Amino acid sequence: MADRSPLAAFLERFVLPLLTGGPVHVQGVLPPAALKGFVAERAPDATLVTRVCQAMTTRLARIGPVTPIGALPMDAVGLCAVWHNLLALTHPEARGSTRLRRKVRAWCEAMLLWADAPRTRAEVALRHAVLGRLEVLGRVDTHVSFWAGYADFVGVPPPKVLVAWPNLRRVEETRRRVDLAELLRALELGPAAGGDDDLLPIARAALAASPLTDLALADRPSFMGFAWGPPLLNALSDASLRGAAQRIVLRKGTASLRAVESATLALCRAEGTPGIAAGSLLRFHLELLLTDALSGRGAQGAPPPSQPLAMDAFVRLGHARVAAFLDLDEDLLRRALPPDPSRPIARDPPSAPLLQRAGLMEVRS
Repeated sequence: MADRSPLAAFLERFVLPLLTGGPVHVQGVLPPAALKGFVAERAPDATLVTRVCQAMTTRLARIGPVTPIGALPMDAVGLCAVWHNLLALTHPEARGSTRLRRKVRAWCEAMLLWADAPRTRAEVALRHAVLGRLEVLGRVDTHVSFWAGYADFVGVPPPKVLVAWPNLRRVEETRRRVDLAELLRALELGPAAGGDDDLLPIARAALAASPLTDLALADRPSFMGFAWGPPLLNALSDASLRGAAQRIVLRKGTASLRAVESATLALCRAEGTPGIAAGSLLRFHLELLLTDALSGRGAQGAPPPSQPLAMDAFVRLGHARVAAFLDLDEDLLRRALPPDPSRPIARDPPSAPLLQRAGLMEVRS
């Protein structure tokens, strides 16, 4: 049998397991020339491409209606190459190699420049279809002790010969799973952060290049800090993508809601934030509140309590203004979100920065 092409090998060993589960193989690092070769390949394995596209369709169907995907999105494959390299650099031996980190950073920057920001609904959706399971990635490290000493294996199983005859050779195996957040922390340089071998900015840029994936990981640790960026704000201007984004956040639960609210307030408090961005975020949060209420997560006849920012904005504005802002029937809105007489209107509401920036509330002197 002939050797598999580089693209087929990458799809089979990295992309497809990322989509469907199973061992994701990370070996070496990929230069931009490898990505160029992927794009130039004239006859990729049709069966393998079909399996990848079917898995992408299945993933997207979880957040909204989707038509069958018939072609491999090479911009998404390029982002996978970036993530392959970042994961390769989480190996403990790579942390001390400044030269390697600088080289990989430059390569990843070139790949991200090639992929560019998503410009269409399809690009946003297909990138998330491929990368949406990033959060479940992890590495299994194994510590093996035996009568003559011990050995550590990072991300690979120990050789069978080493663990043979465990009773006779007093072999003990200890496995530890390292989740994605801990892996990404290995990209950080600590006090030396900010140099040209710091890979955390590349990880942040790679997330931002797939806006729905970025949002799906909003509850990530603070060192990777979620923030509303231009690609994600642009995606919210599309009603279909906005609905998918809302379903993603609600599925993730309270931690994700809190992270999104904090990011909204941080952006609205920042100097120079345009009113149109605040208006888009206000729409997102109010629709998120309405979707949450219609899903039945709240008590009978009461709005769900899990979104204090949106609920405060809703109470402050009232049914008539919210209905006009969202272009909804007011009676429908009243049935979905009845008034909450037990909740007073705060003198300085938490939603003030959002409403003020959106031009729906005057700034108090």
